[in-house]
Amino acid sequence: MARSIRETFRQYLPGAGKDTLGNPKQGKTRVVGEISVTSYTSGGEALSPRDFGLTRIDWMNLRVRNAVAGPASRRIAEYSQSDDVFYLYEVSNTGGADQYTAAATETVEYSAEGDSAYDVELS
Repeated sequence: MARSIRETFRQYLPGAGKDTLGNPKQGKTRVVGEISVTSYTSGGEALSPRDFGLTRIDWMNLRVRNAVAGPASRRIAEYSQSDDVFYLYEVSNTGGADQYTAAATETVEYSAEGDSAYDVELS
């Protein structure tokens, strides 16, 4: 695994969420930036909420910057929240998908929302 994460901006979303019990919660945050993958690991790349300054990810969108691979295929990135890993695929227009091979490089843009790691909890 060789990747770096660069944050473009962080936006606090006051009063925008609920905790796991359904109670109103402050400290929701949207983080936007890019992930530079310099040597992709087949089987996925680890990507935890702490990498974004979050304690929990509620929602994440990943987009490969150069998503068009050619006239017959496109590139996509998918995030698995259950194991905090993202995967890179090349998808053909006929429906087949192949995971990137080891050592591939790519730039992935992200937008993530969740609980801020910098939030103050009042008790």
